[in-house]
Amino acid sequence: MSEFRKDPLSDHWVIIAPNRAERPEQFGLGSLERSTGRCPFCRGHEADTPAQTAAYSATGRLIDQGPWQVRVIPNKFPAVENVREQRPEQRDFFRSRHGVGVHEVIIECPDHVTAFSHLSDQQISLVFQAYRDRMAYWRGDPRLAYAQIFKNSGASAGASLEHAHSQLIATPVVPTQIENELVRSADYFQQHGRCVFCEMIRRELADPIRLVEQTEQFVAFCPFASQFPYETWILPRQHGSHFEFTEDGRLVGLAVMLRKILGRMEHLLNDPGFNYLIHTAPFGSTHLSHYHWHVEILPRVSNTAGFEWGAGDYINMVTPEQAAHVLRFGREPDGRQT
Repeated sequence: MSEFRKDPLSDHWVIIAPNRAERPEQFGLGSLERSTGRCPFCRGHEADTPAQTAAYSATGRLIDQGPWQVRVIPNKFPAVENVREQRPEQRDFFRSRHGVGVHEVIIECPDHVTAFSHLSDQQISLVFQAYRDRMAYWRGDPRLAYAQIFKNSGASAGASLEHAHSQLIATPVVPTQIENELVRSADYFQQHGRCVFCEMIRRELADPIRLVEQTEQFVAFCPFASQFPYETWILPRQHGSHFEFTEDGRLVGLAVMLRKILGRMEHLLNDPGFNYLIHTAPFGSTHLSHYHWHVEILPRVSNTAGFEWGAGDYINMVTPEQAAHVLRFGREPDGRQT
């Protein structure tokens, strides 16, 4: 059984999940060499995975059987476990609680596609529909406080299987990073009477030196204090705190922008591994004026080293301004092609 443990110094929750060590590995250690074995995520191999919890047809309709385009399954080696009974939280010096939660895999296509940007805009829209629907579904479970959607692509980003997929982990605790964002954004709102994320959008549009892409619905930019080279955020222009309330039309716009940006990263940065994740408000509210859901894209083009691990702060070797220029125009600011 997995377990949540609270670090008494950093206040971070840590999930202790020994069974995760049993998951399969398609990538050689420290290598991008791929296995030629049977892929459990391909259509026709459904018996190789746990029974699906949801599946979508090409039109976005939920189906029980038949040809699927996006399929959601329980993770075979979950970090948290979907059980009803749990022991009371231990609140002495060492604080811990039962590792209850939900860990799902979203299989993003039926064919063996490994590059997310090779999927069509329509297919990626279905993926984001699945994200939204699964988050809305688990929102109704009183055991759970938060759901984290994330994608690991490539061995360097923590992926163990190459077939395009992403994951959802829902937990009874709000992750530390989200708690920090909620506290800081609430402080800013109290002091200035407006959302700090909306202010970011306003300033990045007013001086587009870090702007990567914009549409009527979304804005993408490299944050002013990016922790990683080419880190890019996508935010909806219209304020919204909960991703699970996003309308279908906006999901399409988000899919188109994300696919475009990831395609540029693959082309310009020599096909790096990457993570993306959705930061959204916890389940316990319906609207927060101070918080703004967003997508963070983190290409793996550098390594975290001793200073970062020791200090908790990061050294970024590429300025956000330079990174945005490369991602927007396909060349360095001095005109050199990347």
